[in-house]
Amino acid sequence: MSSVSLKWKVEERAECESTFNIARKLPAWTVVSCDRQTKGRGRFNRAWFGTPGGLWATYNVPIDPRSAHHWGLLPLVAGAAIMDALRPYDIAGLRLRWPNDVLVGKSKLAGILVERPSATMASIGIGINIRNDLRPLEGITQDPATRLADLTPLCPSVTKFRTILGDSIAEVFHYFVEGGLDAINPMLEVAWGESLPVVAITDTERICGYFAGVERDGSPILRRADGSLITVPGITVNRLKELI
Repeated sequence: MSSVSLKWKVEERAECESTFNIARKLPAWTVVSCDRQTKGRGRFNRAWFGTPGGLWATYNVPIDPRSAHHWGLLPLVAGAAIMDALRPYDIAGLRLRWPNDVLVGKSKLAGILVERPSATMASIGIGINIRNDLRPLEGITQDPATRLADLTPLCPSVTKFRTILGDSIAEVFHYFVEGGLDAINPMLEVAWGESLPVVAITDTERICGYFAGVERDGSPILRRADGSLITVPGITVNRLKELI
């Protein structure tokens, strides 16, 4: 991978409520990170706990509102970038769970949230457990947590991994801008790992099947028992829950 870290202007804070709140006022190719995030949030405003030793960052990227690309795919772009950045550490069981979680087995290593503060910029919020103390999370998160320091003896510093990830985001984002979903789909197919039985939970129904990838707009595709495929509109899915 070529080095593209010089693209990014870094804004660091010791503490903030949310890196999103700072990043939304800054230009594209700015990354905002903090040591402690006191009011971080995930999808559907679920709480995200950001304690010292983890990477709590928002990466701003430029978007073209005239483009035919579906910008709702950016969480998957970010997920593919995180997986790419973690590949050299050879972590067994590392996988991407639709739409915005990076897991190791059943434990959560990283989460993603994308917002659009303007028509020409997207903010990619990423939280990764690196060396932070996980004990405060016990019993209060939907998934058990894991951290990079416990998965590899080569665990980098938070600052180093912020740069590695910035390189990866810039490169995968470039692929996406140039070629859309087709350009990153091979990465995603590897990142999903084994097809697992899931239930897509919406406000009105629960749809079961085996996860089988995503549609052009990023909506999940499920394979039902009879072999047929069903697309569940991603905007309606409150949670995709694995059944094993």
